Amino acid sequence: MSVSYDVFENTSEQLSTVIADVLDDEAIAQPADLASVRETILAKIQTATVALNRFADDQLQQLRDEVDALIEEYGADTPAVGFLNPWSSAALSSLIEAACDAAEGEAITLEGLFEAAESGLLADLVGQGEIADDEVQSVLSELRALIERHGPDRLAIDFVRKP
Repeated sequence: MSVSYDVFENTSEQLSTVIADVLDDEAIAQPADLASVRETILAKIQTATVALNRFADDQLQQLRDEVDALIEEYGADTPAVGFLNPWSSAALSSLIEAACDAAEGEAITLEGLFEAAESGLLADLVGQGEIADDEVQSVLSELRALIERHGPDRLAIDFVRKP
């Protein structure tokens, strides 16, 4: 069974975060599959005495149910990367939109966005209150991760969530 290219659109933000953690975990055999994601979620259970169908944390229950549904539909050995949500956070989306506005119609790549951020655009957005000062490092880290995962020449606008 082949997995549709846009299957990530049905993946929750929380599950996408877990998938990203699994994909970045060097201790997990890569390419990671949905079974690895499920194991990671189940590993967060604090006690071995709790049955696998009972969770103290509703979010863990929802994550397990979501990954179980994906496994049922696509199989446990399906690569997890196809379910990774590629959209940027709200802060990075603000940076992308500001860079696109400043470029006046020119295409902005992820590498170009990084250069613009380091050249003062990110500082300008912090000064305007668009991005919180304590979000700067996470925005840069997220942008670096996108570059690493998708390449420097990928268009930045592709990662802005569209309503």
